[in-house]
Amino acid sequence: MDKIAELIDAARQLSRDERRRLIGELDALDRREPSGADPDREPLAPLLAMSATAHSDFVDLSTNKYVHVAAAAIDSEN
Repeated sequence: MDKIAELIDAARQLSRDERRRLIGELDALDRREPSGADPDREPLAPLLAMSATAHSDFVDLSTNKYVHVAAAAIDSEN
């Protein structure tokens, strides 16, 4: 806890702009931290890796989706 108290005291001495920058940097650290799960071990990782990699001429994939996805998969193999 002593280190945190030192950091807070140091932050109090920063200008308003520097504090805003510090907050932005701390928020960025939060977003970069791993979620704890190894992405390669997640069950849907292979499907997520393939997302948006196949082309389809169909605008609405929800209608007859199996036909559309099959056509897109065939196109991506060629």
